[in-house]
Amino acid sequence: MRLYRSPVASLLSVLDIGTNQADDPDLVVRKRTAVATTIALIVGHLVFTVTATLLDRPLAVSASLVMVAGQLVNLALFHRLRRIGLEVLLSVIIGYAAVFSGAMLFGGLNGSAGTLTWALLGPLGVILLLGGRAWIPAFLGLATLVFAAFVLDPFIDPLLALPQGVAAGLGVVNVLAPAALGTGLVLYIDGQRREAKRQSDALLRNVLPDAIAVRLKAGERVIADQHDHASVLFADIVNFTPLAGTRAPSDVVGILNGLFTAFDRLADRFALEKIKTVGDAYMVVAGVPEPRGDHAEAAVQMALAMHAIMGEQPELDGGLLEIRTGIASGPLVAGVIGEQKFSYDLWGDTVNTAARMESSGIPGCIQVTDETCRLLGGRYPFVRRQGVEVKGKGLMETWTLDPATLAGR
Repeated sequence: MRLYRSPVASLLSVLDIGTNQADDPDLVVRKRTAVATTIALIVGHLVFTVTATLLDRPLAVSASLVMVAGQLVNLALFHRLRRIGLEVLLSVIIGYAAVFSGAMLFGGLNGSAGTLTWALLGPLGVILLLGGRAWIPAFLGLATLVFAAFVLDPFIDPLLALPQGVAAGLGVVNVLAPAALGTGLVLYIDGQRREAKRQSDALLRNVLPDAIAVRLKAGERVIADQHDHASVLFADIVNFTPLAGTRAPSDVVGILNGLFTAFDRLADRFALEKIKTVGDAYMVVAGVPEPRGDHAEAAVQMALAMHAIMGEQPELDGGLLEIRTGIASGPLVAGVIGEQKFSYDLWGDTVNTAARMESSGIPGCIQVTDETCRLLGGRYPFVRRQGVEVKGKGLMETWTLDPATLAGR
């Protein structure tokens, strides 16, 4: 039975002759590009060979075939050794030899119809494929090549003088073909740059709010904003720590990943900003970084939806997982800390109080401060809870809401 192989798969199998499974994606692309460039040079030599054959220039045919053989040996070595540096170095050396021999055969600088233009691909290809300081010897080689052709030009008699029309046509090819290859290399690196920028932007937006990411990319280095009206929500999975001690690490991570991914979707749905997760605790804020008048309402809606998700979870060890949620409303400071691993975080009494609302709350219920309850304007059946011991605050009057009381509403 003959299996069909797509043209793309066949092409990649050829371009992958120098790749390893351990190569990172960028190195794979650079190796493929090096192979593709070498193949393009071989094709160019073969076209020249055919042209020289039609013009009855056996010396030029022989020189061109030697260059083809050299590049084929280069590819064979690359397939065996998988070293892109060596492949590019040999390709440049063989290319320089081909360019110089062509210039000498066809009459030096003036008579070779711009053959030396091909040598420009040397430093350009080295910069794009190897980077670093590898371009320096490539550029010095180009300079040496041009200088040698300049010095020898007065003493060269063209061994293979070309008819005027052929020389003009060859001049056009010697400009357009290197330009096409050079443009292809630049397009490759520009595509890599754009892809890297896209991934960088996506990563930045994964850890920072869009508005903050835009400011950071614009060059703003100190981002610290005062927000007078916001609501902070903390949620914690009840008794998750002892449960985690009885389960495999993959189970622990799988449970948290499933829950927190669902919570992330809720944050998007209610337009809240996720701040962070710490262990089995989850923190979001409403009204930051973009102000909104319904921040308390949005936080409560988010909390209710989180409790609903918990009610849908399967039993673990004979019981259902529960969360405590706490919400506080008021002023706070938001900003970015760090230079390499950015973190968007919140500070202030409102943040601390929200954390205390969660830790002193009742499993399966939402506990809020008096200010949050006031902002909600009686839209939910909160129950007053007096004499709650809150760390750092002493006894407080809070309000609690059991999501089950809303089931019939």
